[in-house]
Amino acid sequence: MNDTNGTKGQGAGMKRGHVLDLKLPIGWLLAAYGALLTAYGLLTEKEMYAISLGINVNLIWGLLMLAVGAGFLAAAFLKKKKSAG
Repeated sequence: MNDTNGTKGQGAGMKRGHVLDLKLPIGWLLAAYGALLTAYGLLTEKEMYAISLGINVNLIWGLLMLAVGAGFLAAAFLKKKKSAG
């Protein structure tokens, strides 16, 4: 096919990978929100969780968000390390 319609050089950039890796900012954001929610869950009194059957929902979701954020960050750093080496 002819490359006269402005797509010249587009294939070369696709081989290098994406320049903007969204795993890094998403990982930091989830980890930060998870840390805040975990701290809030640890610092609140148990009476607050009477409406949720005594389950500390803030602590559970904070730890889950921390784990998912850590997974995103690990994937981003492993990819960066793999592509640099």
